[in-house]
Amino acid sequence: MRLSKSRYISGCQCPLKLWYECHEPQLAELPGVVQQAIFDTGNAVGALARERYQGGHLVEFGPRQPEQAMAKTAELMADPSVEVIFEGAFLYKDVLVRVDVLERKAMGWNLIEVKSGTKVKDGVHDRDVAVQLWVLRGSDVAVVSSGVLTLNREYVYDGVNLNLDRLFKFHDISELAAILQTDVEQEIQRSQEMLHAASAPDIDPGEQCSKPYKCQYYAHCTRNLVTPEHPLSEIPKLHKNKSDLLESDGIDSIVDVPVDFPLTGRQAIVRDAVVNDEEYISEDLAVEITNVTYPIYYLDFETFSPAIPRYAGTHPYQLIPFQFSVHIERAKESLQHIEYLHEDDGDPRRLFAGNLLSTLGREGSICVYTSYERRVIQELAKAVPELSDQLTALLDRLWDLCKVIEDYYYHKDFGGSYSIKKVLPVLVPELSYATLSIQDGLAAAAVYERALNSEYPEERQKTFSDLKEYCGLDTLAMVRLREEILSITNMAERRAELVSEES
Repeated sequence: MRLSKSRYISGCQCPLKLWYECHEPQLAELPGVVQQAIFDTGNAVGALARERYQGGHLVEFGPRQPEQAMAKTAELMADPSVEVIFEGAFLYKDVLVRVDVLERKAMGWNLIEVKSGTKVKDGVHDRDVAVQLWVLRGSDVAVVSSGVLTLNREYVYDGVNLNLDRLFKFHDISELAAILQTDVEQEIQRSQEMLHAASAPDIDPGEQCSKPYKCQYYAHCTRNLVTPEHPLSEIPKLHKNKSDLLESDGIDSIVDVPVDFPLTGRQAIVRDAVVNDEEYISEDLAVEITNVTYPIYYLDFETFSPAIPRYAGTHPYQLIPFQFSVHIERAKESLQHIEYLHEDDGDPRRLFAGNLLSTLGREGSICVYTSYERRVIQELAKAVPELSDQLTALLDRLWDLCKVIEDYYYHKDFGGSYSIKKVLPVLVPELSYATLSIQDGLAAAAVYERALNSEYPEERQKTFSDLKEYCGLDTLAMVRLREEILSITNMAERRAELVSEES
């Protein structure tokens, strides 16, 4: 029943989440590959942060050894030769915290919370520090300053040695943490009273399920939730004020949204497609879907963003492309597939750029899905200046299939989303990501970085094979989607001709 700083943050997000963590943790979803990658990054950044403080002492006792950890912490604090303590343990009013870094100063201690991001998150990191300050003050520890140590996005790695003083950036939030002390005490008291209640608090799913973190109990909390086939959430970019207004009138389904309810053009298209149970096909779709020049290069990138810079000239979380897939469609010729995956530990960008340029040639439309590839090419042009002009020239050839579908076509089964993962099952159901080991870009980035760090060749090769299968499907999906849209426009034109002939 003890609270920790993470449990305290859970209670601030949702009391029911905290209840489950303490009473029924087995109901949580297991972390997926992306969530595990986030945990691994946090651990790696935390370990590197400790190297920043020379002569520090780590309290190595684990979470199941709190008494030993507290005793060791007290011993280290009593030794004036110990200047820095890592993972110091403190208990006050049944709240146990482990402080990432305690730095001894003349008049007391600096309390430092290490985070793997580049910014201090309001309402999260400040409360994380505040609850530790509350415990330390209650334990009669003189804290002279408190803050958050993050990665410094402005730091550029020279490729030889990480400058830990510049890699990290300290954010002093002493004043804010002090201001929050009363709130912390009240929140702790509420959480402890709730945890000792006979039953779990009755809380409906809502925005708190994903803010500030995705709750691992969401699937359990929504297991019996009955939702309409087309809820209001499918209306794209519907302002909360409007959704609240509809819900106050008892409307939770798109089919019940009044015709005269104010919606934007795209929102109205979604509503009408659901209400009328028919596709929206703009009269301009046939023109836009053919507004390409052969050969057509269907292009998809995979990238990763290492928190700790791996390559010279990069900063924390810099976007690094490591893989591309290209399906090439030439008039009256069979489809050709070319792919590139950087499989060694060196900087991928120069080889990636060279292979990309040789694959895409100088003529023909480059079909992408969303503007992501444009951003990657722009970043790549900066990183490889000797190829900058050639890479920049590619930008004029980009043709966004997603934008065409978004502007000129809608099917009610898209569920308000134009993501390729939503569009593909509706229009090309024979193609599916469901059987793949990797099913989205975040997972691709996570497993690639894990493979680079792996000591096992078999694991690396299995990951590389899975990545090729996933990225290849992304570009094949675009080929088939465009073919299906062409078929839809042809049928629409034929129907229009028949109507004209009959009239």
